[in-house]
Amino acid sequence: MTYVIGLDVGGTFTDAVAADSSGALYTAKTPSTPPDFARGFENALDLLAAQAGLGTEELLAETSHVAHGTTAALNALVTGDVATVGFLTTRGHGDAITIMNVEGRYLGLSPHEAQDTLRTRKPDPLVARSLRREVTERVDRDGRVVVPLDEDEVRAHLRELVAQGVDALAVSLLWSFRNQAHELRIRELARQEAPGLYVTLSSELTPRIREFARAATTIMNAQVGPTLRAYLDPLERRLRERGLAGPLLVMQGSGGTVSARRAPEVAITTVGSVLTGGVVGAARLAEQLGHPNVVSTDVGGTTFLVGLIVDGRPVSTAGTVLNQHPINTPALRVHAIGSGGGAIAAVDAGGNLRVGPNSAGARPGPACYGQGGVNPTVTDADLVVGILNPDFFLGGRQRLSRELAEKALLEQVGRPLGLDAEGAAAAVFAVQNGQTGDLVRKVVVEAGHDPRDFVVYAFGGAGPMHSFAYR
Repeated sequence: MTYVIGLDVGGTFTDAVAADSSGALYTAKTPSTPPDFARGFENALDLLAAQAGLGTEELLAETSHVAHGTTAALNALVTGDVATVGFLTTRGHGDAITIMNVEGRYLGLSPHEAQDTLRTRKPDPLVARSLRREVTERVDRDGRVVVPLDEDEVRAHLRELVAQGVDALAVSLLWSFRNQAHELRIRELARQEAPGLYVTLSSELTPRIREFARAATTIMNAQVGPTLRAYLDPLERRLRERGLAGPLLVMQGSGGTVSARRAPEVAITTVGSVLTGGVVGAARLAEQLGHPNVVSTDVGGTTFLVGLIVDGRPVSTAGTVLNQHPINTPALRVHAIGSGGGAIAAVDAGGNLRVGPNSAGARPGPACYGQGGVNPTVTDADLVVGILNPDFFLGGRQRLSRELAEKALLEQVGRPLGLDAEGAAAAVFAVQNGQTGDLVRKVVVEAGHDPRDFVVYAFGGAGPMHSFAYR
């Protein structure tokens, strides 16, 4: 029997599915294990193997490939836990990442935020000026070398940056997408001066016009490449030791995959991979069911995600934005808000009930998990209103405490609002449903579509529980 395995590591849960050559499906869901997410990965594999009546080594030996969605790159960028990057660019262009351009003030902001011009600010540059170096070289718009690369100068810059403790190098020269010879030579020099230094070239990663977006994408790739390599290399090695013969593939934001060995070189393309996997699956199901237009909705542990399938194809974009910086690589267009099952509910200073975007995560998790969490979440509300079965969570492998859920809801939501525990749960449930419904309307209607032409697909840990309220 031959198997294919898909495994998605989220901030709260790790989900896995295996399909064998006869068409049989096996599924597993287990808590994620931050900061060592590989442990949760292996736990999910063990559960899958048990479902199939095999040992994990037997399952892996008969697996043609494993497709893995990971948040490693995205989490690193969001939290700022990234490599120290040195930046090389053409002489005279070192401040381009600080100057940005006009859009730098409003990238990633909502229309309301962008119109508040007194409050808009450009983000801090991705690389401090002390870690930027300008090199003598010039290629014109037709790819002709106008000024040769000063290799001695490059070597001196590399030695200085290494002495300053950089972990990675980003190289983005003017017009290099027309002629990449100088960038390729800089990488050769870097390998001579600092063997093992992670190097990203803009001409390989994003050979497109627009200097700032290309530089920003290259720098962010260098920031997360070492992190992804540190996660994937030992994970793949461990899977090989346990019998995996086929490739370990990593999902990309475009909906495709890349090998685990290649993924760190194009790490930025994996940002959003756990967001797009559901849309790709929905597109496949829609093809089988004959639904050309679909609203794909996913209520996970941390976020609520919405993607569109129009005329049988997922809606995509040429680039995305993160922390007000452009990512110049293709991706499926997926909209997200922090309104998943682990979204924390709280009453603000004005007496308003807020749900999310902060999440209880896998540890400590919602109060009902009994792992020390004291903040009420959407999952706690789902339990108290009677949607969740406390004795059959994770297929009966985890029991939920209604008492702890009621206590958290009463103390932090009910008393401030003059409600009992059930009333507080109903309020949290209503607010979460309102937020998800608003996002669905925004994604469908603001794109100029008629909702009546679409079918809604709901998945994720809590999607089916809340999908009736998308209205």
